[in-house]
Amino acid sequence: MSARDLTQGPVATSLFRLTAPMMLGVSSSILVSMIEIVFIGQLGTEYVAAVTFTFPLIMILNSIALGIGIGTSSVIARGVGSGNQEDVRRLGTHSLLMVSASMAVLSFVGWATIDPVFRALGAGPDILPLIRSYLNIYYPSVILFTTTMVASSILRANGNANFPGIIMTLGAIFNLILDPFLILGWYGFPRLELAGAASAMAISRLATAAVLLVYVSRGQMILVRDVARGFIQSCRRILHVGLPATATQLIGPVTAAIITRLLADHGEIVVAGFGVATRIEAVAVMLLFALSGSIGPFVGQNWGGRRPERVREGLSVTYRFCILWGLIAAILMITFGDIIASWVDDNIQVIAVAAFYLAVVPWSYALWGVLMMSSASFNALGKPIPSTILSFTRMFLIYIPLALTMNHFFGYTGIFIATAISNGVMGVIGFLWFRRSFFSNAA
Repeated sequence: MSARDLTQGPVATSLFRLTAPMMLGVSSSILVSMIEIVFIGQLGTEYVAAVTFTFPLIMILNSIALGIGIGTSSVIARGVGSGNQEDVRRLGTHSLLMVSASMAVLSFVGWATIDPVFRALGAGPDILPLIRSYLNIYYPSVILFTTTMVASSILRANGNANFPGIIMTLGAIFNLILDPFLILGWYGFPRLELAGAASAMAISRLATAAVLLVYVSRGQMILVRDVARGFIQSCRRILHVGLPATATQLIGPVTAAIITRLLADHGEIVVAGFGVATRIEAVAVMLLFALSGSIGPFVGQNWGGRRPERVREGLSVTYRFCILWGLIAAILMITFGDIIASWVDDNIQVIAVAAFYLAVVPWSYALWGVLMMSSASFNALGKPIPSTILSFTRMFLIYIPLALTMNHFFGYTGIFIATAISNGVMGVIGFLWFRRSFFSNAA
């Protein structure tokens, strides 16, 4: 099975062909996550708060796998662009081995430290048992999800975004079908509550990972023999981009943990409202996430194929789309945010917290999207350090100091305003930095 050539044909069409199936997969996963929180909301506000507390730790594990996936996509896409298929297969194989081993260790450490970690995040004794019931099943399934992420990265770097998009969608639908039976105990099934949500996720992840691994194997995108040869060298090449990319991805979850801790001081209602709002936000920006996942392979192949003019045109298309979609999403959120939040949790105070977040933060989505595209493009060029610096600056030099200050004077509403300001400022900086760096390299 040959890789799809992204160095030929209309730029907008190439990006659409990459983004549309990925959008299908990303949107289905996010929408299922949103619907799942509706089922969890039927259990009570404390259950929504418990799941919200788990977000930062789950994001940390996902970020590590995503960082390895970014490194994999970067080196494979440039290898495809230069025509070295044997190297491409070896890199794909070794990235799967690396992410499986690292996730097995990290998920065990996470499971063993549930209580002290979540007490430090501000979870009370009434919330901790709910968190444990969820993570006792979630942590063992992490390796399945992260394997799926890397296998999808291998396929997209080879120019094949259709299959992972379809499989992610089918897996998400399967997850959604299982949710009410296992969470709420429909039709005589045991009512497992949060353990049911984690179980549904684990079962769907197992099926998705199995299908994708068979596909990349049969498609000759990974090795089936002599898999150990060159493993250390491959790891070094992948981690050259993957480690800084992982560091970049980890900055977000670490910041989310700090922000969750600040919000915990304002009570369970505020934490639940924040959780509801961020789930809705994920739906609003899913197009931008899908596009940021597509621009990497496109930039990587065209840079490897010495087509800088196509890189320039591709970035222009994505930047314009980010601005347009960001404005549309902001208008929709400020108009309907409270109504959507009420579908998840009918507590008036929770709705009020979520509605304020959705009236303020979405106005920064356009520039946040620009930042995503710039960071993904830096990684695709094999230059991950600027992405790390951008993320570090956004979170630790702007967002957290501003959130602490605004929280002191305005409470949790100040934290949400700080979120919007940091997104906007760093979007502008990311755009200017990538433009200057790219033109100096393309000259």
